[in-house]
Amino acid sequence: MPVPMPSAIVLIVCKTVVAGPADQNAAYTGYENLEWATEHSMMVCRRQKVDLYDPAVDGGFDVSGKRLPAAAPQPFNQQRCQRAGITLGVNWDQAHRGSKYRFWRVACPVPIVDTRTGEVIAWKMPECGRRDIVVCEVDTAI
Repeated sequence: MPVPMPSAIVLIVCKTVVAGPADQNAAYTGYENLEWATEHSMMVCRRQKVDLYDPAVDGGFDVSGKRLPAAAPQPFNQQRCQRAGITLGVNWDQAHRGSKYRFWRVACPVPIVDTRTGEVIAWKMPECGRRDIVVCEVDTAI
């Protein structure tokens, strides 16, 4: 029996620097003139694991306050991961506006496949990024 994909996403967030003079309307627009920070020609990033949960599984309440029946859990797959990842990345940026880091990419769990049978036997969380352009700060196993 194949192992289901874990309901988790990795957001890859990278360090930024101010790229030039501040916009004179920044106080009103929130615009920041940023570019990716590089050290030794490599972007400096980190992985942020986000565990997902489907609240519909527990049911909910309608507008009158009556409890709704629980929904069947939806299997987590590559398409759902990518779709949720983009939204989570945008939300991460909004929640961390004062940070030096910005969302760069989303990464989904990677299957570990039995080479004899072709079945998925486990999953691992993805690496930080392409080793030729990205270095991960304090990249521990997640």
